[in-house]
Amino acid sequence: MLIATGIFLLAGVGAPAWSQDAQQTPAQEPTQSTGFDQNHKAFDRLLKDFVKPQGLVDYQGLQKRRVELDRYLAGLQAVTVTEFAKWTGMQREAYWINAYNAFTLRLILDNYPVDSIKDLGGLFSSVFSKEYIPLAHLAQVDKRSEVSTRGKLSLGEVEHDILAHVSRTPLFHFAIVCASWSCPPLRNEAYTAAKLDQQLAAQTRQFLADASKNDTSLKKGRYRVSKIFDWAEDELDDYPGGIRALLKKFGPASVTEDLGFAKAKIKYRDYDWSLNEWKSPEDQKE
Repeated sequence: MLIATGIFLLAGVGAPAWSQDAQQTPAQEPTQSTGFDQNHKAFDRLLKDFVKPQGLVDYQGLQKRRVELDRYLAGLQAVTVTEFAKWTGMQREAYWINAYNAFTLRLILDNYPVDSIKDLGGLFSSVFSKEYIPLAHLAQVDKRSEVSTRGKLSLGEVEHDILAHVSRTPLFHFAIVCASWSCPPLRNEAYTAAKLDQQLAAQTRQFLADASKNDTSLKKGRYRVSKIFDWAEDELDDYPGGIRALLKKFGPASVTEDLGFAKAKIKYRDYDWSLNEWKSPEDQKE
């Protein structure tokens, strides 16, 4: 995100503007190998415990185990360039997807309670340009060597300047989640290289079949899909055959088997930036 994207390259948001402080703070390269857990078990446990149906997040519960999230984030930061460069492309892709999602969760917890992630940007800058992710030392491995001297990364950079290059297909856009209702659902397990293709395909199908985020039938010759397809159009169009081929492969049969699908005009739905928060039945009564 739509993730995130989210998500996402927002209207009115260009390339992230590096802050003066970030320019003066070179990224520090860890000096020791971490023996990093490629199964991301620590993050996986948190996702299983606090991601509820529809991909909603129990932020109140997660806040109580914030120390576990912080420990996982510290592990992400401790990976060295030398170590990272030896990983496979799929391992690095899974790493960056998990990093995007985990640092988004941390951003929300740092400011909780909050109504929308968009409230966390600056007066004249988007939250997706906010440099707070301390992984710039690894960016040089995945096409962005220049950012390794600029301090920290933004969510927008992880999405468009790193994942867009390291990922084999643009399906990662349906795995990264920017803490909003209209985002793809946050998966209740960590992404791993061993299962990445299966996870990305399942995420894409689930997202496109969700009637609250994309139309599940053609209406008057139109197919309305998430605004993500607009914001990330150039990247998603890199899918073999383009966006329409992506929709054909992963969209619901109620759309793709419609005889009018090939000529249907693709339109975009409004995006709900409300926090993707799960609330207990007791909280909902208040």
